[in-house]
Amino acid sequence: MPLDNEKVAKDTEATLIIPFASERHAEIAYRVLNVDQEPRRNFVQKDIRLIGDSIEVIFKAGQVKNIRTAINSFFEALLLCTDTIKEFDVAPDINAGTHASSNTP
Repeated sequence: MPLDNEKVAKDTEATLIIPFASERHAEIAYRVLNVDQEPRRNFVQKDIRLIGDSIEVIFKAGQVKNIRTAINSFFEALLLCTDTIKEFDVAPDINAGTHASSNTP
């Protein structure tokens, strides 16, 4: 039976791959950006994956304008996250969690 009068919805999809300086920085960004789920009223599905030293973000929506809005919002959060990493990140200390005791001979 032909679908002449029925409108078939087709989702638009956009995929972003964002590289970072290290796997550690990518994991920090992934954890920060993946905290909040999209609200139910949002027309965009967002899937974030951690892949080595990159994060992959897939946006799906019925309308391009909704994807554009979601990507703009995502980049605002990403820029804040990367600026924070640059400002406050310190190299992990190899001896973190250990201490020397003066009672040890």
